[in-house]
Amino acid sequence: MGGKAMTRNETHGIGSETETDGPQVKTLQAIASRHRVAAEQQTARFAAALRVAFGRMAADCPGLDATVQKVDIASTGLAEILDLIESGMFLALLEGRADTMGMIMTCPVVLAGVIEAQTTGAIGTDIPQPRKPTRTDAALVAPMIDAFLRLVDQRCADLPEADAVSGYVYGSYLDDPRPLGVLLDDRRYMMMRFRVSLGFGAKGGDWFLIVPETTTLSTESKPVEPEAAASRDWQAKLEAAVNCSEVTITATLARLKLTLTDALRLRPGDVLTVPDSALETLSLETIHHEPLGVGRLGQARGQRAVRLTADPGVLRDTTGAQHQRLPARIVPFSPPQAVFVPEQPQDTAPPNTVKDLAADSRAERR
Repeated sequence: MGGKAMTRNETHGIGSETETDGPQVKTLQAIASRHRVAAEQQTARFAAALRVAFGRMAADCPGLDATVQKVDIASTGLAEILDLIESGMFLALLEGRADTMGMIMTCPVVLAGVIEAQTTGAIGTDIPQPRKPTRTDAALVAPMIDAFLRLVDQRCADLPEADAVSGYVYGSYLDDPRPLGVLLDDRRYMMMRFRVSLGFGAKGGDWFLIVPETTTLSTESKPVEPEAAASRDWQAKLEAAVNCSEVTITATLARLKLTLTDALRLRPGDVLTVPDSALETLSLETIHHEPLGVGRLGQARGQRAVRLTADPGVLRDTTGAQHQRLPARIVPFSPPQAVFVPEQPQDTAPPNTVKDLAADSRAERR
């Protein structure tokens, strides 16, 4: 009897525990499902931004006619990346902030299509012959990579992945993949694989963007406070607006000091003579006359131009001479005239004339 009662109590206890935990399990499953859906939606927004960035870059290349069919985003290690490299791939190293390094990989078919579009303006359907990428290929592809990275910065600026994909520029290319194991850190990377179609389907292949992962990419990281997110968004927009504003820089050949009288005496045709060295040590200044650098006056495409000969803040020309204000002088074209000429009084007869008139009047009276 005691055993049966104990069994009955145990059975009752198990049943009550199951009934109690049932709603909790469903709540946890619902929360997990919402997080999973939110993560999938965020990944879809990120992939859409990458797709638009590549499309905008391709639209600026006549004849490329590229479309992105699919974007796959995955977390991978350095060993897996090295296994993806095949013969004839174009490998471009990217330089980021805080000495971080990324990479863009282009399959041989996509590389051939990009080169054909830039050289002939059209993409053929023939299969490219296996070959090793050259410096000429790098010179043609590098501007496209820089444009693509700038567009990625712009399109992903408001996304959580912005910290991971922004700030990269084209660094160099590798004709041999073997040094990659030494150049890149052995860490986790975010690999974005673009399945692209070129020339309305004439050619197709993969374009890879690979950057190091950051802690901000984790969907389970500490949530950002709304106030902090709004402040960061405002700062980003302010920085973008300031960076796009125009700045006026004045190229100054020489400076001279004049008295007010000399300045008022200037007439059309007067020549301001400056030293011959002024053409070689031209000063670039802000609107507040603060020097920014030293340049040399020249000509480019039929227009006046200035070639910088010293880094901003150094203020030394190519000869090592420090920049300073240059003397100048005025060579009048005609003799200067008085600044102020008083009006002459009414003409009066000279004394001798007055005496003569008085003598004539006395003679008449006589």
